[in-house]
Amino acid sequence: MGDGKASIYNVISLVFLALTILVIVFVISRLAGPPVQKPDPVGVLPTAGVLPSLTPTAIPTTGLPPTFTFTPTDTLTPTTTLTPTPSPSIAPPTATITETPGPTETPTITPTPSISPTPLPTETPTGPTPTLAPTQNPYLFELRQQQVILTQNFANTAGCAWQGLGGQVFNNEGTPLDGLKIHVFGTNFDRIVDSGTNSLYGPGGWEIPVDNKISAQTYYVELMSPGGTVVSDRIPVTFPSDCARNVALVNFIQTRAT
Repeated sequence: MGDGKASIYNVISLVFLALTILVIVFVISRLAGPPVQKPDPVGVLPTAGVLPSLTPTAIPTTGLPPTFTFTPTDTLTPTTTLTPTPSPSIAPPTATITETPGPTETPTITPTPSISPTPLPTETPTGPTPTLAPTQNPYLFELRQQQVILTQNFANTAGCAWQGLGGQVFNNEGTPLDGLKIHVFGTNFDRIVDSGTNSLYGPGGWEIPVDNKISAQTYYVELMSPGGTVVSDRIPVTFPSDCARNVALVNFIQTRAT
């Protein structure tokens, strides 16, 4: 049964194929043949129309309104022109007014100055003047007895052929201190020694020679801690070039614990 349907479909396909071939052959034959001659169309011209001729009609002259002619009646007459009268060129002289100064005004009464207020006296406080507290020394040590003592050489047998500085160092209880550094310097001179290195000046004593003759030189002395921190003011010492005062005693004392 299936084969019967397939046969029908095959027949239909063959029919359509044959028709397609016929159409193609027809189209090719038409294209290959001579073109078809079409007859020339004969045109018929329309008949020209005749326009009717216009006959001019005469315009009647009767019955029109009459024509008026304008005739001027008044004639303008020119008026008389006025001639200006010349004015005199020289004006009459005018009178000159001389200003006369008036009387001088008398000054009025001079005002009296007002009374200036007298300032009240400032009250002066009574009682004793308060005493300012002394400024605390920023250093822990200061010069003992507040002075440098100049004396004759007693520390050696050089006599006047020697000049130097010496002294002692004390704590705030008056006990001599060893191990602190004394720095002496001046022009072309700089030297450091420890306290307690020269007992000729007493416990905690020190000495620094500065010259082998007497001279008027100035030196500076300062006390330093064992670590090298300055703990006193810088004390100036000036020698008088005197054999009786060629040793300068510089003693330091501690003023507070810290």
